[in-house]
Amino acid sequence: MLSDLQKRDLKHLWHPCSQMKDYEDFPPIEITGAEGTILQTEDGELIDIISSWWCKSLGHRHPKIQEAVKAQMDSFEHVILANTTNATIVRLCEELIALCPGYDKVFFADSGSDTVEVAMKMSLQYHLQSGSPEKKKFLALENGYHGETVLTLATGDCGLYGEPYRSLMPDVPKITAIPYVNSQQEWEDSQKVEEAWKGIEVQLNKFGSSVAGIVIEPVIQGAGGMLFYHPLLIKKLYDWCEKKGSHLIADEILSGMGRLGQARACELAGVNPHMSVFSKSLTGGFSPLACMLTSNDIFEAFYDDYETGKAFMHSNTYCGSAIGAAAAVASLGVYRDEDVFARVRENESYLLECFEEIHRNTGHLQNIRARGAIVAADLLVPEGLEKSRLGYEIYREAVKRGMLFRPLGNTLYFLPPLNTDKVVFERAVEIASASVKAILG
Repeated sequence: MLSDLQKRDLKHLWHPCSQMKDYEDFPPIEITGAEGTILQTEDGELIDIISSWWCKSLGHRHPKIQEAVKAQMDSFEHVILANTTNATIVRLCEELIALCPGYDKVFFADSGSDTVEVAMKMSLQYHLQSGSPEKKKFLALENGYHGETVLTLATGDCGLYGEPYRSLMPDVPKITAIPYVNSQQEWEDSQKVEEAWKGIEVQLNKFGSSVAGIVIEPVIQGAGGMLFYHPLLIKKLYDWCEKKGSHLIADEILSGMGRLGQARACELAGVNPHMSVFSKSLTGGFSPLACMLTSNDIFEAFYDDYETGKAFMHSNTYCGSAIGAAAAVASLGVYRDEDVFARVRENESYLLECFEEIHRNTGHLQNIRARGAIVAADLLVPEGLEKSRLGYEIYREAVKRGMLFRPLGNTLYFLPPLNTDKVVFERAVEIASASVKAILG
């Protein structure tokens, strides 16, 4: 029986990333409040084990972020960032550069998708203005996801999102045969990368000096199926870019700001990509805000008299939103003061144990893998059910039992707020186990 709110919702609201027909027998969940890892609904409580699309890195309604946002609103909420400045945005820039040494400049946009596109546009214009107009080609990794604009859909490799718009997309070749990590033991095995690199380098050299940049999700590819690869691959891609005069562009939207236990996943590879993009956890999920960090070397290619036409003219109406900036400054403060990144590193083995326990309880998981505050596994699908929406059915079952658990196809994962208590994980394991058994036996 639909509530009045659900009826009104379904009359007008077209939900994102949804087949709306599914809502006929699985109506939208009514959220009435949220705090920490818990969502309050009309029917009870839900554990937000996926950080609400991976952005609530410090949980819901963190008091320090909430206080900073309210204080900023008492001053002003947004002013055009072209030709203006304010103390909040300058402080955010300073803190980002301090957190990510090796960079000098910060460029703001509205969302992660926008900002990946910013980086690609900036790379292309840089080469054009630096005597290398032949560098027009971008490459990306297979199974990647970088956003929902036409250019970022082309750069990604998730057909479910981009296939209907193929006629609009430029050609962005995908690097294949990525040496994925499918067990914890493989994190120690760099030989797998060395062997795969020979074939990857052949693919790269096919495009050679025409490559403007390579776009990657460092270490973890989220929407492609929570796929991990060894950081050594990042180092090899960076070295190739340095040799060819190309840019390595790191999409740290999911992996950055502590998700893997560092400010940037690329720290695991010991490299500073030419451009790094942040969003989601940048504000603790309080407000849309995204940015790209880069160096003075790239900045100088755009610095000239106005008449030369060298300025980077990309703009977003709400870029550098003061509310988002205030949330980001407060979030960075929490990460630092509460030593959140170290806590993530300490809890990595515990998250792995959580999924091993789910497998012991159900016998239905394989390829259990974890890094930082992400753990994932693939369902062992019984014969004859290969085409079933098992992940979706498990999601529905988990909601009944008290957890927002949204698998990617048949890949199950926990991607919790970074400060989640172990008592919450214990309950999450119980619900996940019961939900898998309810669907698969």
